Amino acid sequence: MIAKSTWKILGAQGLPLPSDCYEIKSTGEKDSIEFDLFFRKEVEVSQVVLEVAFQEPIEGWRYLDYTWRQVSKSAWVAPVHSPKVLRLNNGYLVVAQKNIGCWQYEPQSGTLLWYFIHPNLAPTLVYDSLDRRVFLQSQEITRGTCIQTGLIGTQGTVEEWARTPEGFMPTICFTDHSDFDTLQNLRIQRDFFSSLGIKVTKGFFLYDYTHKDENASFEEQESRIELIQWKEEGHELAYHAFSQSYRGVISEKEFQSFECPQEIAPIDTYIDHGFHPYNYTQQQLGNWESWYKHMQSKGIQRLWTYVDAGEAHYFNLNQLNPEGFTLKKMEQSAKLARKKGKARSKLTDFRNFLMYGVPESVLREGKFFGAALLGLSSRPNLSNLKRGGVSGFRFLGEMVKPSNLSETIFRLSHIFPVNQFSPLFFFSPNQKSTQLKSFQTLAVRDFDIAFSEEAIDSLLRENGALIAHTYFAYLGVNHPGRLFEDRSWTIRNAAREGFERLGKLIQEGKIWNPTLREMEEFHRQFEGIEYSKKGGNLVVNNFNGITRIIE
Repeated sequence: MIAKSTWKILGAQGLPLPSDCYEIKSTGEKDSIEFDLFFRKEVEVSQVVLEVAFQEPIEGWRYLDYTWRQVSKSAWVAPVHSPKVLRLNNGYLVVAQKNIGCWQYEPQSGTLLWYFIHPNLAPTLVYDSLDRRVFLQSQEITRGTCIQTGLIGTQGTVEEWARTPEGFMPTICFTDHSDFDTLQNLRIQRDFFSSLGIKVTKGFFLYDYTHKDENASFEEQESRIELIQWKEEGHELAYHAFSQSYRGVISEKEFQSFECPQEIAPIDTYIDHGFHPYNYTQQQLGNWESWYKHMQSKGIQRLWTYVDAGEAHYFNLNQLNPEGFTLKKMEQSAKLARKKGKARSKLTDFRNFLMYGVPESVLREGKFFGAALLGLSSRPNLSNLKRGGVSGFRFLGEMVKPSNLSETIFRLSHIFPVNQFSPLFFFSPNQKSTQLKSFQTLAVRDFDIAFSEEAIDSLLRENGALIAHTYFAYLGVNHPGRLFEDRSWTIRNAAREGFERLGKLIQEGKIWNPTLREMEEFHRQFEGIEYSKKGGNLVVNNFNGITRIIE
């Protein structure tokens, strides 16, 4: 079955890890082979990849939509949320013995790449003192860590498993941030979503301190009653930091001493807000241990990464499909929007490309240049003109550096790095004594486009999944496809139509709409799934859900 297998184990600097740091074993027979990687020392690792060449060419790939695809030039993936099944040229079916890591088909060599550790499997960042995103590029591996899995082949049948408890269908989960919530619009949001049968994981502020004229928090009596009603109607509540604004020592004490109110317990999801110093993404990169311990002691199980997979458009509503996250797809979506009469600013696509299509240093200077241009447009004077010129020169200078230019040109025609393995849930990195999970979202700001017939139909065809990052109460004109018209809190007709379309599909049982807790609790079992032989067939074990035989 297997012609050759090769491990690539890279240290923190991207160089091969010394061989005395680990031990490799492979055992098995014709139809089954096991791989073991044992770490003898505590090390920092950036990549662990197993490359497998089969005796017969790979002919078919079980795609994320549960259909067979003939191999092509595409580097298809099968992460932890998708069954890992391929077909060889002789009709032989091969599966992962244990559903861990991510498979990727390598079209140039025709081999299977099996990633167990890679920065893009668990995209994690912090913001430094200059508001620069710094991504974690390596993970700490404790001594005694063992990666153990294998491959099993058969000429018989193979089962596959559904990624929802309702069967082979798409998932849409909403995580809404409370930055612009007030008592009035909270009530309207709740009535609207409950009338459509749509569940939401609603972020909220535990404490009332704010710089804004209006605010909703659990500390305020009427808002508390409203938030309790959200929970009673089947929605999930999640901490969005602990207050709208930060007030130094008092906010730090609130972070240390917060307790979940009994009326809304349990609260086990935490979503960073703003740049509060106690945020997950404000801690020292890679050194979260005390923070993890504190949050777990308070009942937290899930953390937002602060990394959106992108911004939703016509062709990328499915987070599972990396091929939707390219510059080409962004351009196609913008073209379709114009054709449909939905005028959208080209600056949105430019901003999104800066977020995902250029190196971090170019993004940083691009942000400074954008801020300078805004300052010039609001206050056109000689000082701001000079500031804009200097900032623009720095931005162009950073862009044309050979390494940055080469990387940007590459990303123009490739899947953006953060989308390479389409992560949804993963263990937060560098944990020593805790078991917290991180989740990655897709920013959904334009409901007219994201929940259009085209976008929803594509999600249905692909049996996809979406964890939406939303601001339902935001009224800015830079979000033309927002939920509300203005401060009258009238829901826009086009947005209403999109949500009604979605609600109908949910009620018809064609889309699973869990809270984040419900979704993560179901997904939690995926890494424990194993295959075994029963007779000449391969069956799914350790899975409490729906399975079927692949045709």
